[in-house]
Amino acid sequence: MNHTVPWVPVPHGGTSEDWVRWAESTGVSPQLGFECLDIGPGRARLRLTRSDWPLNPNGAVHGGLVTGWADQCFGIVAMTAVQEGQLPATATLTGEFLRAAHPPLVFDCSVDRVGRTLVFVSVEVTGRDGRTVARFRGTMAVDGSSRHLPGPLPTDGAS
Repeated sequence: MNHTVPWVPVPHGGTSEDWVRWAESTGVSPQLGFECLDIGPGRARLRLTRSDWPLNPNGAVHGGLVTGWADQCFGIVAMTAVQEGQLPATATLTGEFLRAAHPPLVFDCSVDRVGRTLVFVSVEVTGRDGRTVARFRGTMAVDGSSRHLPGPLPTDGAS
């Protein structure tokens, strides 16, 4: 199956409600079932109450899925801190799993630092009992022409 996720315009200069709608509809957020609880410059809080994937025998979400969801959060929170027209891409992602991830899961995301070509992000995941189940840190690259949002295609026949 080859399916490209449609691009949803980033609401730079928009209201907090615009950002919430964007976070819930961008990338794979709709397929993941993310609910955006709060978002602002350099921060976001998302909740995942369901998963279409089966749970582990202990009732917890598989750690690989939690990692994938954290990566989606990296992109969401980084977009709140980059210049309009830039598209961050995950360059590094590290994680620590502290305990079983029993849903619902809350992802508290923050931008730690913004440089000229890199954005450093963190995500802390809490489980149904409010305890931290995992922590992730990553670096988002925002350099190079491949890191810019899609624009009009060239009309001079160039590829």
